Amino acid sequence: MIAASFILGVSFILGCMFLEKYEVPNKEQSDITISAEKPLLTIEEAADYMQLSVNEIKQIIHSEQIQLTTAGSFSGVMFPYIKISEKFYISKNELMVWINETSRERREYAAGTVIQ
Repeated sequence: MIAASFILGVSFILGCMFLEKYEVPNKEQSDITISAEKPLLTIEEAADYMQLSVNEIKQIIHSEQIQLTTAGSFSGVMFPYIKISEKFYISKNELMVWINETSRERREYAAGTVIQ
């Protein structure tokens, strides 16, 4: 009985020491991990990702805006951007949706217009 108690006590101490090394991160540490994955890209980052120039992306945005304004509607998914002051930010998740749909539709952008 004494031996069993001794073994149980040693196991408990070793288990605590083992768990201490692998403790769960506190909320501040987990927030840092979450924010490390950026949900928004700058227009430069999006251009680099898509292997386009910043001007080509701005041309896409402008073409879609013109069609939306003149026709009063736009069929399909529009380029996923947010404009704050003069800076453009692009949703990383929605960018993939836009790329897939635009490719599937074989959409063309030429001379400020969208050909669908």
